[in-house]
Amino acid sequence: MVMDMSSTCACKERVEVARGQGGSVGSKATISLAVLALAQLGVSADNGAFSVAMSEMMSVFGCSVADVQLANTVYALMAGTFMLASGLLGLMVGWRRTFVGGMVLMVIGEIVTALAPVVELLIWGGRLAVGVGASLVIPSVLGMVPLLFEGDKRKQAYGVIAGSAALATIVPIPLGMLVDNFGFRFTFGALVAYFGALVAASLALPASQPRASKKFDLVGAALASMGLFAVMFGLSRISAWGVADPLPTAPFTIFGLSPAPLIVIAGVALLIVLVPVELWMERAHDVAILPSSFIKSAQVRSGVVAIALPFFYMGAQGLVATSFYQLVVGLGGTSTALLGIVSGVPMLVLAMGIPRKFPQANSWLVVRCGYIAIALGAIMAAFGVRSSELTSIMVLGTLLGGIGVGMVNSQSNNLVASAVPAHDAQQSGGIQGAARNLGLALGSAAMGSVMLIAVNMGLDASVESMAVLDEPVRTALEQTVYTYEGDAAFSARMDGMGVSDSVAGELITANREVRANAGAIAMSTVAALAGLSLFTTFPKKSKDAARG
Repeated sequence: MVMDMSSTCACKERVEVARGQGGSVGSKATISLAVLALAQLGVSADNGAFSVAMSEMMSVFGCSVADVQLANTVYALMAGTFMLASGLLGLMVGWRRTFVGGMVLMVIGEIVTALAPVVELLIWGGRLAVGVGASLVIPSVLGMVPLLFEGDKRKQAYGVIAGSAALATIVPIPLGMLVDNFGFRFTFGALVAYFGALVAASLALPASQPRASKKFDLVGAALASMGLFAVMFGLSRISAWGVADPLPTAPFTIFGLSPAPLIVIAGVALLIVLVPVELWMERAHDVAILPSSFIKSAQVRSGVVAIALPFFYMGAQGLVATSFYQLVVGLGGTSTALLGIVSGVPMLVLAMGIPRKFPQANSWLVVRCGYIAIALGAIMAAFGVRSSELTSIMVLGTLLGGIGVGMVNSQSNNLVASAVPAHDAQQSGGIQGAARNLGLALGSAAMGSVMLIAVNMGLDASVESMAVLDEPVRTALEQTVYTYEGDAAFSARMDGMGVSDSVAGELITANREVRANAGAIAMSTVAALAGLSLFTTFPKKSKDAARG
């Protein structure tokens, strides 16, 4: 299938009108960038608002933690599943249309969330719509940057978008105040107004010419969406269904094993099959969800790692550090959110500042320094979680991690977009968005699994080593699935099982040790992965890479 050249020329003319190269044209591009940055901030704000409103939602709806976690899972699944497909859809129908479509879905979703009379409608109406909307908005935001900017200006623009994403660590503070004073319905009502204003502001965005071809890669979209769904769904269920041996909450087993990791493997298999299918689609029909320039470019592969790793770290650090702050140290939600400033500020400053102040800096050198900072921050956190109180080494580790994330995020998006021909750079928004979501989900799920395994192995060994223990109590303890818990919750668990005070005292002491080891192992694993990622920062340059 040959693309109509007149349409291609028209598209180039529209792009040149929008490019940020100075004068009034630069002003239009700057206004467009502001709209895109506010959209990225809004998506982050929605996540932050839902996190801080969880306890009130449980009270209002009379629902369980599992119900609220399901709402989060539905959002993440919808947001991640359609990212790759949305990257192509934006090219086919025009980025402004996909942006507006996504925003309208988010407005609808926030209205349902704010007005839902029952939690089921909030989950399957509100969070589902917001998730699908986000899957359209984020690729549009990332895909429109190459449409508007080139060269150093494009690197700076991506820095602004990354800085907006970094605000996700700070946004929960004011949103928490809104929830505390006015309730979650008012807070999500405010988000309705925010996203509604962005729908109106979308008129400032460039109306890029859609592709002449109306043929869409349905096969690739189906494979990509099913693969991403399976991977993210499986990852989200590992902590509930088990890593290898199935937990009692697993709905079924496969050959006696937990279904969660097998679902992940099935999803990975679908994504592997996607690669040759997409190479064939591009040769046969000149259209692909995953263009060959992405598959064959070493810089794209390394750039995807650079996009995913900071989100992997944030997923892992969010799980481990938040559990430590609230369950062990005993901090409340507001205090935990305030600690987010320690990492959020350097993320914001460096993501925006490095491309602006040092536009000629070697991108891979900056990424390497970022990986090292993330690794050092994770190592310090591994030592920090071994204490039963908040220590300076934990705070310093959080700061170093934020510095590393900010450095990597200042370069990663542009590394992917600049590694492919100009006509593919816009479509890279889909793969960038998918890498973000997968990194975040994998960081949280993988480190949650590491902690779950470490805690249960440690406590099972402690129970086995106890010589004097009633057989019924021993059996009950051996069949228990333990989680990462503070002393008070663990003591209450022992009381509920009828464990004697002396045995409970020994197990509480053992729990402190295995809990510390679990957190340390998880963050040490993050540090090791960040160190190994250094080997991906020396990619061979692609001959087809875009210049500028």
